[in-house]
Amino acid sequence: MPPPTADPPLTVTQLNSKVRGLLVPLPSLRVAGEISGISWASSGHLYFDLKDDQCKVKVNVWRSTVQGLKVRPRDGMQVVCTGRPDLWIAGGAYSFNVTAIEEAGLGALWLALQRLKEALTAQGVFDPSRKLPLPFLPKTVALVTSATGAAVQDMLRIVRERARVRVLVVAVKVQGDGAAESIAQGIELVDALGWADVILCGRGGGSAEDLWAFNEERVVRAFAACRTPIVSAVGHETDTLLSDYAADWRAPTPTAAAERAVPVFADLLRAIGDLRHRAAVALRRQLSHDRQMVGQLRARLGDGDAITGQRFARLDELNQRLVRAVQRAAERDRRRLEALARRLQAADPVRSLADQRRKLALLALRLQQSAATTAERRRQRLHNAKAILMALSPRAALGRGYGIVRTANGTVLASVNGVQPDDKLDILLADGALAVAVESVVCEPAAAA
Repeated sequence: MPPPTADPPLTVTQLNSKVRGLLVPLPSLRVAGEISGISWASSGHLYFDLKDDQCKVKVNVWRSTVQGLKVRPRDGMQVVCTGRPDLWIAGGAYSFNVTAIEEAGLGALWLALQRLKEALTAQGVFDPSRKLPLPFLPKTVALVTSATGAAVQDMLRIVRERARVRVLVVAVKVQGDGAAESIAQGIELVDALGWADVILCGRGGGSAEDLWAFNEERVVRAFAACRTPIVSAVGHETDTLLSDYAADWRAPTPTAAAERAVPVFADLLRAIGDLRHRAAVALRRQLSHDRQMVGQLRARLGDGDAITGQRFARLDELNQRLVRAVQRAAERDRRRLEALARRLQAADPVRSLADQRRKLALLALRLQQSAATTAERRRQRLHNAKAILMALSPRAALGRGYGIVRTANGTVLASVNGVQPDDKLDILLADGALAVAVESVVCEPAAAA
């Protein structure tokens, strides 16, 4: 319990007010750093982080200042900001209120990105001639994205609303360490296995740092090398990522990517019906026009039945042929629609899941058989190696009548050099050992030489 003479405690508001009172009197300061996480508010205000290699500070640029800026700030730009520090009392948030911005150049990361873009452009990675057209009505769509983000839910909803197509979700990491490798591997897996007719790869919006994986060379080359039509579906509007240049089609948002990749099946049916109606109306109009012309010609010819009879017959024949052609076209369109409907039913995910389960069971059986064969082959190799080791073992020689002579301290003797009379030795035989004493040492002449 504080002593009676202690000062009463401050409220949080009083504390924040005192801190702000220390910051506000500071003079206008010029601070250099790199812009990151830029955000343009609908109110006209501008917000971003100003950072160096160790720290960052929140920056506010009010609308009145934004209107007078001589440069357009963007992520990665090195700038010198003039302003005053401030503290938002209610939230206790420290920030830097900027009144002027001068461009100091691009950050190292941004310069590296520009160099990579130039190098890939020179190699033809972004060449429009290598881009693939998107399929008109895909049977299977692969979503290479985070399994937990809002983007995958948006794309799934749009695809399911537009047509009955099979959707495969390949979960990858889209942000942070290892994200570039994960994205590239997801694209390469779908492409190599031929699982899909079109790939939508992306994520929701975020700061430049959040989206940076889609600027990595590993990801850009995976987009460019993909043999399956691929759409860049990253949720950003203002800047373009390198993956956008490499993709076959760039969508401003994941939702737009799903809308572009999958047409509305009901709209297709209505369009075909409208075309059929328009063709029938045009045909009737043309027939009416032809009849009027024939009537006018007959009137001009007078009694020219002998002349016009054959032409009328020819006209009737052409009319009949035209009607039959329209009917055949209508029947062909009907059969095509029925075939498309059957294809959509055949792509039912439940039926596909059952097929995949049967394939998985077959693969599991083959894996079990392969494991048993491998284990037996390795047991046989181990048995052969054991037999070889036993044949090379010194104890195998003992069984043939040889012995191993060791000194008292266990050293194996290979020569009489260093052995003296009365030394104690052990002789190891196949079924035991002998302890002996040396009576004399005799050197063989060859060994002595």
